[in-house]
Amino acid sequence: MPRLSARLRLLGLIAAVLVPVLLFAAYLLSQYAMNERQRFEREAMQGAHQVSLVVEAELTNLLTVLRGLSKSGDLASGDLKALHSEAVRLVQGSDRIILLRDLDRKQLINTKVPFDTALPLAPPLTDAERDKAKGGMVVVSDVYQSPISNEYRIAVGLPVHGPNGENWLLAITVPTAHIHDVMMPAVPADWIAAIGDSDGTYVARSQLHEEMTGKPGLPEYVAKVVGTSGTFTATNFQGVTLLAGYYRSDFSNWFYTANVPLSVVQAPVWRSLTAIGTIGIVAMLISVALAYAVGNGFAKAARGLAARAEALGKGESVEPMQTSIAEFAFIGDTLVEAERAIAERKSELETILETVPAAVWFTYDPDARQVIRNRFAAALMGVPTDGRKSFGAPDLVIDTIALKDGETVSREDRPLSRAMRGQQTDDEEFEYILLDGTRRVLLTSARPIHDSAGRIIGAVQVSLDITERKRGEEQRKLLVHELNHRVKNTLAVVQAVASQTMRSAGNLADAESALISRLVALAKAHDILTQENWSGADLDDVIIAAISAHSRIERFHLNGPPVRLPPSLALSIAMAIHELTTNAIKYGALSRDGGKVSIGWTSTPRGEAEQLRIEWREQNGPPVAPPERRGFGTRMLARIFDSDRGRVSLQFDPTGLVGVIELDLVRPGTAPQQETQASAG
Repeated sequence: MPRLSARLRLLGLIAAVLVPVLLFAAYLLSQYAMNERQRFEREAMQGAHQVSLVVEAELTNLLTVLRGLSKSGDLASGDLKALHSEAVRLVQGSDRIILLRDLDRKQLINTKVPFDTALPLAPPLTDAERDKAKGGMVVVSDVYQSPISNEYRIAVGLPVHGPNGENWLLAITVPTAHIHDVMMPAVPADWIAAIGDSDGTYVARSQLHEEMTGKPGLPEYVAKVVGTSGTFTATNFQGVTLLAGYYRSDFSNWFYTANVPLSVVQAPVWRSLTAIGTIGIVAMLISVALAYAVGNGFAKAARGLAARAEALGKGESVEPMQTSIAEFAFIGDTLVEAERAIAERKSELETILETVPAAVWFTYDPDARQVIRNRFAAALMGVPTDGRKSFGAPDLVIDTIALKDGETVSREDRPLSRAMRGQQTDDEEFEYILLDGTRRVLLTSARPIHDSAGRIIGAVQVSLDITERKRGEEQRKLLVHELNHRVKNTLAVVQAVASQTMRSAGNLADAESALISRLVALAKAHDILTQENWSGADLDDVIIAAISAHSRIERFHLNGPPVRLPPSLALSIAMAIHELTTNAIKYGALSRDGGKVSIGWTSTPRGEAEQLRIEWREQNGPPVAPPERRGFGTRMLARIFDSDRGRVSLQFDPTGLVGVIELDLVRPGTAPQQETQASAG
């Protein structure tokens, strides 16, 4: 049920008396307005008809002149010169012009020019005018521009026959200004009269005649002239809305309009409406004054109660209320007692929440963007706590990134937001990334807060910081896994190298020397990886370490872009370069003083991977021939790259050994490459 103030109820009572009176006055005003509108519509149609009578009478007078001239014997005999002289006498001293033309455009006589003068073509007849002339009917033309005087004129034509039966049209023309002068006495004061021809072009206008004659009327205005007579409202060229009455003549097919600005029609109604409105406003002001005077005491007491209730809701002190209204005084005292009880419970709750080593957030925001946090929660999220009042005004949540099981959790799916939707969270782990990059792992529970009616009004979230515990667990797992992985890989490589060395050696001394050499190469590769925490190694570092253990680096030419190798491939390439180097020292380019080795490599994108191509090319060594049997080094190279991620080929060119190693590397940013065990066994 809506609650209204005492002043509003008093005002409503007074309005209940005034409104029926004002409604009755409005009804009378509407009836008056309707009658006034009907009166102006009648006057508009009468004015238009009055103008038509005057103008049509003038057109009839012009036709009378033509009828007299059509009886001339000169016309019947075809003496056009004599007919021209007679016509000149009839129009002498006036603005009238008599002409004789055929039904095309040829003029036979024109009183405006001497008889023997060549005449211009007459304006073409419309289809309707031609049909009337052929049927022997009087023709009243539309507005046209005279080819001789360039002024706008109208013509009244009478069909006649020449001496040989020709169809001619005897016409008398007058300027449209003549029609304007004729109609002006019939135009009512303050009205605008206008005449339009059959095409809607202005013939004459009581105002701005010279500007408007000969111009087409507004299409939306002309379109409303339907039937013989009627009224309508429209906007003229000047943007003034008019009430128009019209009459269309059967004789000339012209339409006549009488227009009055709609503001003139509505002026009496507006005056009456202003008077009624003024009376109504005065009455309402008196009502408001009475309502204010009577209800001021109630309103003052109500404001006092509202202020104390608002203070209670904000947790502020509630002052005792001084009022002469007993009921309001009782309510004020009750609010004071309630404020004291709430302050005690609030102090207890704040002490508890500030003491527990857990982060607590409250929110009453439907979007969970505004939160109230305890001191532990503020410190956990990097919010300054110095001078901070516990559980003060809500603050915006910290802009963090939340992860669960490695997946990003949107703001809407976090525990506090879910609790605002009625969901519960029990002991779920979330990782939060703060603005400064700090990572926190929280064990979180959240619950919605309901009012007495069971509606959700807020939510609470409690979180424990388990970052250090999770970090210790992950570190232990990582160390155990890494230790197992490295030991297995190293033992497998050592086993394979030892097995192949012993199998290929001619005696124990050779086996010992070869095994020690290969283990040294493996150890150097391990040193590089250990320095990089086994995250990988640079290709040029691996190559330099492999060859520097056996030969001077000056005898090698290295060329290639920076390439990062995963640990397993770093070991494999180190062993391969070691075998190629020892082979070159024994049998190849490094067995002679002038011999050199070029090692070049390229990296080419291929889909989501990179293709690494390493080329070993020996120069200035002894002539090379393919071996009769595959030695340990050749077999080892093949075994090192026998997986689908690497290929090796050896070409025994007489000028020097050429070895090509091709490997597929995963591009940075894609899925990590699975390490495979480097084995020579």
